[in-house]
Amino acid sequence: MRLGMGLPFQQPDGSALTIPQVMARARLIEQIGFDGIWFGDSIGRVKTPRPDSLLWLAIAAAGTEHIEIGTAVLQVPLRHPVELAKRLFTIHGLTGGRFTAGLGAGSTRGDFDAVDVPYEDRFRRLATALPIIRRLCSGEEVNGVSLAPWPNTRNGPRIMLGAWESGPWVTRAAKEYDGWMASGRTTFRALEEGIKRFRDAGGKRAMVATVEVNLKAPHKPLDPEERFSLQCDAAEAADRLHRLAEIGFDDVGLVRYDHTEANLTEDDLVAIRGLVKTSNQA
Repeated sequence: MRLGMGLPFQQPDGSALTIPQVMARARLIEQIGFDGIWFGDSIGRVKTPRPDSLLWLAIAAAGTEHIEIGTAVLQVPLRHPVELAKRLFTIHGLTGGRFTAGLGAGSTRGDFDAVDVPYEDRFRRLATALPIIRRLCSGEEVNGVSLAPWPNTRNGPRIMLGAWESGPWVTRAAKEYDGWMASGRTTFRALEEGIKRFRDAGGKRAMVATVEVNLKAPHKPLDPEERFSLQCDAAEAADRLHRLAEIGFDDVGLVRYDHTEANLTEDDLVAIRGLVKTSNQA
């Protein structure tokens, strides 16, 4: 199983991180051995700093050499598809193909209210935008628009669809795109049902994104009907990752909301990265 980690949003004193600091943190995550750096998308839902996802990831890419970077999940309906396609093929080129676009409809009304986009229209907007984005990133002309991506960036970036475990989008992720990003905000039982639907439809790569991690939390056995997380002791967390691998997931993207380098230290990251080795030996 591949294990990804999120980035901090700020310094311990609450001030903004600088470019060298973001690069250094990304480099540390790569050196410890994580397989990916994943960053979510938030505009109006919270009152604490949330950086621009693609800008943060571009800086992270500049500080690393081989680690995959990606969005988990970028809310497509909040952007114009042509503008978004330009940003996606740009970071695809800058990273030398290391970028994976996790794209979805979004599920938080506050983000839609912030940019005056009708929340109820999100799935229609996603369905309309995705083909436009793919065609533009592949060098095609759409409605008289051509972004003329560099030859070595055409047919990219990889697109994984972020979707809840039920409904048609999981099947579309399997049949039409490069993978599925399940939400870490759902239950283990729902993840079991979703991965079966995805694999039955021929899906290849499956990831559980935005899984909260805190190995200093007390021991708590997994309840399949409660929200899935790794907020538990290390042995239990390793077992939970092992169970995700057993049912068929390939990647897990971990987050610690509003963390800094002071409360998620290098030693903490090493311990988290070691969970996969422990689970594989179980």
